Amino acid sequence: MFEPKLRLISILGLLTTVVVISLVLDYLRILRRPARLGLGVAILGIIAGFVFTLNAVLPGTDFYGPAFSEGDVTQKLVALTFDDGPYPPYTGQILDILKEYQVPATFFVIGKNAEKHPDLVKRIVAEGHQLGNHTYNHIDLLKADRETIAAEVDRTSAVLAAITGQAPPRIVRPPHGFRDAVVMDVMAEKGLKVVEWSVMSRDWTSPGVDVIVARTVSKVKNGSIILLHDGDGVAASASRAQTVEAVRHIIRDLSAKGYRFVTVDEILAKTEEKNR
Repeated sequence: MFEPKLRLISILGLLTTVVVISLVLDYLRILRRPARLGLGVAILGIIAGFVFTLNAVLPGTDFYGPAFSEGDVTQKLVALTFDDGPYPPYTGQILDILKEYQVPATFFVIGKNAEKHPDLVKRIVAEGHQLGNHTYNHIDLLKADRETIAAEVDRTSAVLAAITGQAPPRIVRPPHGFRDAVVMDVMAEKGLKVVEWSVMSRDWTSPGVDVIVARTVSKVKNGSIILLHDGDGVAASASRAQTVEAVRHIIRDLSAKGYRFVTVDEILAKTEEKNR
């Protein structure tokens, strides 16, 4: 079990503070030569810290443990995933489009939002889509202790099981995709597979429908996992109208290129089958 005394973000912050103070003292010619050696070591520590941090926030890296961000498949399969819902009216509108085109998707739902909108959760399941755990409060797990991390996923699992009457999801996406050794260790203890993404359009910034579509379609390849948002964390204040409209065009454009839409579970299964 991985149980560090200080989390990565705390160590990096401490080292940064030490270096800033040391640079000021050096500028004022107060710092002596031995201390300058320590300053060099601290700077190297910061560089290493940033490398560790990048591996914590970027998808597609297994530095802290295996996270699934893209399928290893020969078929033209692609998975649409939606984070932060359920969030009316946008989740319902996306479900309408998926139903129109008979496209399955995977929804990583926030526990608190699921409690507010259980009918949308039931509809997601009833219409053949997959559910994933996106924690209860959508907090930054890099700043949480292991007990809080465990409570975030356990509470969401309990909420979803109660709403659907089914076993809770076995896949999880940490908020913002952030994870470190502690996060990955807790997820492994819970038997949860961490799922990231390989294609991101930054749709939450509302850059325009055409931009969302272009950023998505241009990056897709066999096994891609696409990140989109039907919600807005627990704030529920942002519009997702651009994402809704973009979904229709993404489905049309990728279908025209011969891609078939599947759930994350199907891409996972195909990848495991290929690599046996």
